[in-house]
Amino acid sequence: MIVPLRQATAPVPKQAPVPILAGQDPGTVTSFQQLGYLFLVLYLFLIYSRIFDVKMSYLHIPGISYRIILAMLLLSRAFLVALKSNIGRSFGFLTLWFVLSIPTSVWRRGSKDVLIDAWLPCFVIFLATAGLIVNYRQCRRAIYTVAWALFVLTLIAAFWGSTEETGRLFLPHGKFSNPNEMAQALLLGMPLWGMVLLDTKSLVKKVFAAGVMLLMLVMVSRTGSRGALIAFGALILVVFLRASLMGRLKLIIGGFLLMAILIATMPGKLIRRYTTFSEESEPAVISSDEDYDAALEASATSSTKTRRELLRKSIKFTIQHPLFGVGPGMFPVAEDSDAKANGKRMGTWQGTHNSYTQVSSEIGVPALLAYVAIIVLSLKRTRALYRRTRGDPRLQGIGYCAMGLNYCLIVYAVSVLFDYIAYTSMLSVFAGLSAALDATAPGEIDRITATPPPPPPIPFAQFRPAWRRTAGVPQQA
Repeated sequence: MIVPLRQATAPVPKQAPVPILAGQDPGTVTSFQQLGYLFLVLYLFLIYSRIFDVKMSYLHIPGISYRIILAMLLLSRAFLVALKSNIGRSFGFLTLWFVLSIPTSVWRRGSKDVLIDAWLPCFVIFLATAGLIVNYRQCRRAIYTVAWALFVLTLIAAFWGSTEETGRLFLPHGKFSNPNEMAQALLLGMPLWGMVLLDTKSLVKKVFAAGVMLLMLVMVSRTGSRGALIAFGALILVVFLRASLMGRLKLIIGGFLLMAILIATMPGKLIRRYTTFSEESEPAVISSDEDYDAALEASATSSTKTRRELLRKSIKFTIQHPLFGVGPGMFPVAEDSDAKANGKRMGTWQGTHNSYTQVSSEIGVPALLAYVAIIVLSLKRTRALYRRTRGDPRLQGIGYCAMGLNYCLIVYAVSVLFDYIAYTSMLSVFAGLSAALDATAPGEIDRITATPPPPPPIPFAQFRPAWRRTAGVPQQA
């Protein structure tokens, strides 16, 4: 019998639906989102590696990439997805309050420039990171891109970094000409490379990742950043508290060995700087006088005293202007006016050296609450995701990504106590990656766990002959 062609043709398998972002046209979402994502990954690599700070800065590729990201973000309406999460809502509220605080600023034009030049790009990058990433594979690739970018930054710091003027490591040009900011960036790379170390099974890759982490720590120590030292201590403390008993023992032994190596290789003048946490601190005794740098030590002591005074004034301005602050970016202006009112010739014209009081004194307490909420929510979501995936070998990759971001956020939350960088892209990127991972990981978890785990290995005893398996077993009557 001849079977009709219509019945003999094999059925066409259904294709997986293309992910559609909320409010977008199905015909345009793929091209706009995909193009935006590609330029987002490129942009993340460029802003963290800082390649163009040392070579070919005239090309302006980061600026071009940012404008393409903004266009794709608007055309794909991916910003609506980013604003749906609690982290996105907190970012939106902080941006709204940023705008509302401008009319009451002590210098409205200056605050408007801070909004346009500093904060809006940060907000756009958060929206792009949290909105243009639509699946776990893209999120994982973006996280690994940041890790590799920070490795490139470490190499740039090692080969192009300078210690001539202050004895502290910094880049002569660009964003990381401030040693404290470069120390924070390098320290953020360590949890990400710890993620790489745990996630790979190759011994060669594990050794490479461990070497990268050690190099990053050496570069951080050469910056002379006391805030980074405290942030690293907080990171180690959290890792210690979360580790098992055997893990804690390994951390103690490894910590002593690492400390001995760093102290042996670090210049004595930097060790002295690390010991001057207050103007009353006694400097560490170094056997060699050749490393003694009186100017560096005096600068460290003076810096500590100035930071305390600036912190006191930022708290004072927060109390005086609790709702909208003195205006975005206007703390130096307000501090100068306060100094002149108290009989001084001029103020210090420096920032608060504390990101939390930077936000509270310049934008107000409601903005501070939103700023803290972004950090806390990002920490909670990554921690919850790690706990959900812990113990299942199939989900280890997701768990390690969540753990790496969680530790990065801990480093950020502590390090910003000692620097005024609230209006930079650091929090935008890591909070955006946390929101993206929280949105995309559940679907990946469901896909992986839908397949039953492989059966446990058959015990060797079952391969023995039946008469040997029953030998010596008493028979029932």
